[in-house]
Amino acid sequence: MESFFYKVNETEYLVNVTKKKMKSIHYRFKDDHFEISCPRFVLKSTLIKGLDKYAARLIKSSEKEKPIDSNYIYLYGKKYELSESGVIHLEEYGDISYKSQTQLEKKLRELFLLVITSRVKEYEKIMKVPSYRVTIRKMTSRYGSNSRAKKHLNFATILMHYSLPIIDSVVVHELAHILVYNHSKKFYDVVYKYCPEYKECRYKLRKGIYQ
Repeated sequence: MESFFYKVNETEYLVNVTKKKMKSIHYRFKDDHFEISCPRFVLKSTLIKGLDKYAARLIKSSEKEKPIDSNYIYLYGKKYELSESGVIHLEEYGDISYKSQTQLEKKLRELFLLVITSRVKEYEKIMKVPSYRVTIRKMTSRYGSNSRAKKHLNFATILMHYSLPIIDSVVVHELAHILVYNHSKKFYDVVYKYCPEYKECRYKLRKGIYQ
């Protein structure tokens, strides 16, 4: 690993560079420093040009409120206090008691699978589309996916932190792909028919606005 320092608005930040077999350059800002993954042959001057372009934006993006921290968590658009062990009182879904963070994560995943499956089944009826199998997993590049060949919908676990209207917007998006597989105007006509507030919900997803 190579390292150097890069200045943004008079503040110096550590930059860690990992060179490996890959085709593109990836920039991240994490824990007050930059992480760059890039092909082995890339010059430092090229990386600095990329930082000139992306650094300020990456720092600003890191400043937005996280969905979960050591003392709080957003669930279905509402903010709850956290402790090492305790109870979260969810108005819609009852209490979640836990003795460890591992147990809490497990229970939250189990609840989210029930919630997202319920939303999918409801919209399958509304949109008059076939029933699909529903699973969840951690995803970093998308909020959902649709495999028409396997009749399988998969949703990102991060959605559990957002309000139900935002979750529903992702459900409608993925179910709309049963009717129109691409992202054409016809596809978005279907999406907006069943989710008129889709644009606002998508904005909140991108900006990390959970409520």
